[in-house]
Amino acid sequence: MKKVKEQNLVYADKEIFKKIAEKIDSEKFDSSDNEENTESVAGIGTLGEKKLHKILKYYFEPDKKYHEIKVGGYFADVCKDNIIIEIHTGSFGSIRDKIKYYLENRKEYKITFVHPIAAIRHMCWVNKNTGEASKISNSPKFIDIYKFYEQIYYIKDFIADENFNLKLLLMEITEYKFLDGWGKSKKNNATKIDKIPISVVGEENFSGKNDYLKFIPSELKDGRGFTANDLKDESGIKGRPVYSFIKVMKETGLISENGKRGRSVRYDINNAK
Repeated sequence: MKKVKEQNLVYADKEIFKKIAEKIDSEKFDSSDNEENTESVAGIGTLGEKKLHKILKYYFEPDKKYHEIKVGGYFADVCKDNIIIEIHTGSFGSIRDKIKYYLENRKEYKITFVHPIAAIRHMCWVNKNTGEASKISNSPKFIDIYKFYEQIYYIKDFIADENFNLKLLLMEITEYKFLDGWGKSKKNNATKIDKIPISVVGEENFSGKNDYLKFIPSELKDGRGFTANDLKDESGIKGRPVYSFIKVMKETGLISENGKRGRSVRYDINNAK
C-alpha cells in the first residue's frame, strides 16, 4: 500500500457533503434521534453528537429512519438489511466491546466498521469569547494511512471474522479549534471543537485477513523479509505502534519470524488463508 501522499488522490463527493451539512444545519433534531441537542460556535457543534459523525451517517445512509437502531444492548449508527455500519473517529479501544457483542451475539448481521482518517487537513481557529473564526488555512501536518498501526491491536480478534469489514475512509477535513491553548499563538494543546468533512480522497477496505497485508509497504514485499527498523523507515511510524502491529501480524499468522538480519529479527510474509 502506498502512503496517502504518494497516491493519485481523487477528490470526490464534495457536493454530497455540502448538501448533507446544509440539511443538518436546517433540521431540528428531536429526542427520537437518541442524540442531545447541539449548541454551536461559528456554526460548529460543541455539544451532543459531533458533526463529522452525523454527516457520515447520512453519507452512508440518507434515510434517517435507519439511524440509531437498537440492536440488542446497543444502538447501531446505521442498520439496514442486516448490515450494521458503525462510524468511529476515536480510539478503537472504546468501541471494541460493541463490535465484539455484534459479532458474538448477532451473527445474522454483517458489520462494517468505518474509520475516517483526516488525510488532508485544513484549520480554522475560533475566538472562544467572541465566536469569531479565522480564515481557513492548510495544516502543515499530513496524516498517512500507516497511523492505523496504533489501533489495529484493538480489532485483532475480529479481522479473520467473515462478518467483519473495516473501511478506512481517507478524507479532506476542516478542523475547528478554540484559541485557548498555551504559548504566544494560543494554539498549543488548544481545545478541539469539531471536524467537518469536505471530500473523500480515497478509501481502503479490509474484508478478510489477507487484506491486512496491505499495511506492509510494497517496498518490503520483495521476498527478502523485513525487520522492525525496515518497517519504521518505510512507513514513517516510530516506536511502540510498529511493534504492536508486528505482534498482531504474528498472532494472526500473516507474518512469521525467520532468523535474524544482523541483530534484528527478520520477518517473512506468509500466504495467509
